[in-house]
Amino acid sequence: NCVSYDPCFSYELAVIIQNGLERMIKNQEDVFYYITIMNENYQHPEMPKNINKDIIKGIYKFSENKTKGPKVQLMGSGVILREVIEAAHILEKDFNISSTIFSVTSFTEVRRDALEVQRWNMLNPDKAEKKSVLDEIIIDLESPIITATDYMKSFAEQIATFLPNKFISLGTDGFGRSDSREALRDFFEVDRYHIVIAALKALSEKKEIEKSVLLEAIKKYKIVNDKPNPALM
Repeated sequence: NCVSYDPCFSYELAVIIQNGLERMIKNQEDVFYYITIMNENYQHPEMPKNINKDIIKGIYKFSENKTKGPKVQLMGSGVILREVIEAAHILEKDFNISSTIFSVTSFTEVRRDALEVQRWNMLNPDKAEKKSVLDEIIIDLESPIITATDYMKSFAEQIATFLPNKFISLGTDGFGRSDSREALRDFFEVDRYHIVIAALKALSEKKEIEKSVLLEAIKKYKIVNDKPNPALM
């Protein structure tokens, strides 16, 4: 009965708190909300239209650019969504790669919904199949998906089984460290530049870009590719 969320922007937090108050106070449901926010200062954008329900369901489309060229789908949960947004700008500016950005306010809620729909469809084969929130939101089943969170990689991977796309999860696997947020995200290979590298790697595997583009990006963004795996340190 724990309902957990990782909002990035103020409008997400407002929608989640309102929903929690309605369920816990007004409707007296046997649930409690666990909301993770961070003390990081940044500008908050205006709220896109018609996304209230999707915020509560756990995922919504934040933005999309339609550059003519290879395409990736980027997901971010919590404040690291801002790194995802910057990665999308780099991909468009430096590599002419288009992207769709999704804010995942709750990987847990998305998975719960997908499991519930999967179960219902399995037990009711004589009826029209239901669609999960993933089915409704992720309509591109070809372009690679890159996720970034401030948690372990397995946190985002819990929804991968419900998608046919190439799925790369970036996270902070490894022993806890003390440093600036920027330095830690670089160390754990989950910042904007590593998101770009992951996207280029996925596209090179699909033969949509040359491997040389990936190698050039590793040099350009000074990615240290011979350091120890942070998950093992």
